Amino acid sequence: MKKYIFFDLDNTLTRSRSVITKDMASLLRRLTAHHEVIVVSGADAGQIAHQLGKDLRGKYWSMGQNGNACITPRGEVLWENKMDWLQKFEVFNYVHHIFIENIFPYKNKLDLLQDRGCQMSYSFIGHSEDVATKEAFDADKKKRRMILRKFPFKSKTVEVKIAGTTCFDFYIKGSNKGANIEILTKHLGWKKNECLYVGDALFKHGNDESVIGIIPTKSVRDPNDTMEVIVGLLKVKS
Repeated sequence: MKKYIFFDLDNTLTRSRSVITKDMASLLRRLTAHHEVIVVSGADAGQIAHQLGKDLRGKYWSMGQNGNACITPRGEVLWENKMDWLQKFEVFNYVHHIFIENIFPYKNKLDLLQDRGCQMSYSFIGHSEDVATKEAFDADKKKRRMILRKFPFKSKTVEVKIAGTTCFDFYIKGSNKGANIEILTKHLGWKKNECLYVGDALFKHGNDESVIGIIPTKSVRDPNDTMEVIVGLLKVKS
């Protein structure tokens, strides 16, 4: 039986940067009664908490910024892998190059690049763009894959992954979701075969890809798929 359930956030538990639905929140509350729930997201801890809402506060582990900021359900910070100024400068130069190519339209250029401390996140059309527009932007991820082929990001200390609906996530090389999940499971003595990771980006260059081979994974397309997975887990428990 799976005891430790890891979830991606955007497009897995919620729509992009959106508050969780009542139905999903209800299922997660039931799941936390018998399982450890861990949310591993490119978002920071504050954004994760906002999207999951007050009713789930204290019931899940928060691994924000691709696991580079790990916080226990009681609010204790286990680690923070912060980028230094030189790494951030590399990212800025790269996204500036894409920006001046003017590949995609945008409404607010000040909303494109976010510095979250342990990670920088670049949205091609803006982090605050409306959800429907974001979901329609690159649903099959082909646009962002094309960008990575046309403008490969080269760095000795930073890596990039396709994330969410419109983003590239940048963080310290090797300090990805998979590596951070492995650190947490070893630290707590959790058996890997009792873990499960559920995410929508378990494809090449996706920010869930690094989890493959670390613990068992389940690919989903959207929150509706995820709800079916949770229902299945609850049935096994009952």
